[in-house]
Amino acid sequence: MRSAPDDLYAVLGVSRSATAAELRRAYRRLALQHHPDRAGPAGAPIFARIAEAYGMLSNLTARAAYDAHLFEREGVRGRQPGTVAADGASWNVSQTGWAATWHRRVRDLLPRVSGTLEDLIASRVARVDSSGTLELDLTAAESASGGTAIVTLSLRIACPTCGGLATPRGLWCRRCEYEGQVTEGVPVRVTIPPATRDGLVVAAPVERPGAPAQRVRMRVAG
Repeated sequence: MRSAPDDLYAVLGVSRSATAAELRRAYRRLALQHHPDRAGPAGAPIFARIAEAYGMLSNLTARAAYDAHLFEREGVRGRQPGTVAADGASWNVSQTGWAATWHRRVRDLLPRVSGTLEDLIASRVARVDSSGTLELDLTAAESASGGTAIVTLSLRIACPTCGGLATPRGLWCRRCEYEGQVTEGVPVRVTIPPATRDGLVVAAPVERPGAPAQRVRMRVAG
């Protein structure tokens, strides 16, 4: 089957079942070939397309969203981009055709304990202990009902533009210069089970390649 022009897997030359390691190898090979420092200014649009494809597919959440977009486009075809289904889900494709976004309503969101870590600390509903464990203060009602807290952490991650390839003696990247890393706000979804007890510790996955799960301890008001 011929690939559609916005097939991000085709951009990287990998199958749709490609592993994270296969994606990384494909990106590095193509980036070294098409980076403007190697290919000249004419390589910039191609490199940008490669970087965007890798940025989407190397992110577990974004890849799942993109796969869902492919399913919608190639399987169901019954709903156009931008429309919203009864469950609150919607999807869009950028005008360039090289990126997809997927929005799904978090029905059990606990807004009091959701937001950036800095704001939650300032509001005195969160803190980070000496071991790096995030603590969230729950009310009795929140601990009884359970729900989802979405906490945005500032993390050092591989630069999405160069994929971590930039180095002082190698490639230069406009975004990270020579560091190969950037600080990015990463939303972490914390699942709080119903009838949560004080002191319960859960592991919240950080959906960035190579990032360890974030330990979260629940503190319930007495």
